[in-house]
Amino acid sequence: MQAHLRLSDGEPLTIDIVPSIMPLADWLPIVLLVQLLLLVLCSWFAVRLAIRPLVHLAQAADALDPNKKEPRLQETGPIEVAYAATAFNAMRDRIAHHLEERVQILASISHDLQTPITRMKLRAEMADDGVEKDKLLQDLTEIERLVHEGVAYAKSAHGDAEKPSRIDIGSFTDSLVLDYQDTGRAVTLTRKATAAVMTRPHALRRILRNLIENALKFAGEAEVTVDKIDGDRIVIRVLDNGPGIPEDQLEAVLQPFVRLEQSRNRKTGGTGLGLAIAHQLAQAIGGTLTLRNRDHGGLSAEITLLPSRLS
Repeated sequence: MQAHLRLSDGEPLTIDIVPSIMPLADWLPIVLLVQLLLLVLCSWFAVRLAIRPLVHLAQAADALDPNKKEPRLQETGPIEVAYAATAFNAMRDRIAHHLEERVQILASISHDLQTPITRMKLRAEMADDGVEKDKLLQDLTEIERLVHEGVAYAKSAHGDAEKPSRIDIGSFTDSLVLDYQDTGRAVTLTRKATAAVMTRPHALRRILRNLIENALKFAGEAEVTVDKIDGDRIVIRVLDNGPGIPEDQLEAVLQPFVRLEQSRNRKTGGTGLGLAIAHQLAQAIGGTLTLRNRDHGGLSAEITLLPSRLS
């Protein structure tokens, strides 16, 4: 810096000032680095708090199952996130209501049809013997079977109403297979794992019966195996040597009223509800039902029990 002055006698004077640089403390960079790290940490924590409700919303959407009674999503967080959680809870309630209404309608229709069908069968029995009478009784029997399956499917939607209990899965399947063998049915238990599992016995028995009946209907025999995998998972397989199912239809046949016309048609007594009931009950007991075609022919219906998911 320069200061230009003029003395009283008129002579100019220039003063040069060179300021000295202030010394930098050795601890100052460390303090700045600590402040930067603290700022980054606070920013990360604030972002986590802001997006945590979004993560819970994504998880709830991924695990959405209106048939299960799960806790409602917490409607907390920023205004927009809380509004999204409220909308999600309302959507899940509407879906559950529509599904319950659909099941109630199906159950009511199926139940109300039983009385007129019974009256029709009684009147047909009183008619004169003949070919037409036999055909009419056969048609009424098929309708009655369909009605019973409709009621069973409606009840399977509430398969989680049964109280869970601990069973020995080996003895359970052995008893079921022996019941079939006592009636002369070709059902065998080729492999049995011994393990105690928490499940809903009546629902599991209905699943296995549906799968075994399915195998007997289309293959004439059924083979049951029970394996323990990864310490806590139980896999029950019902195997047959029948025609199998086309690969592109393995998922579709688990839906209600879906039948394969070529190999599994009305002549065999199929209503398209047996596998759907088994699939729905498997979900109700916290397991999964998977259909696979065997390498050498036939079908493998696999029930995987996940005890930790049972509630």
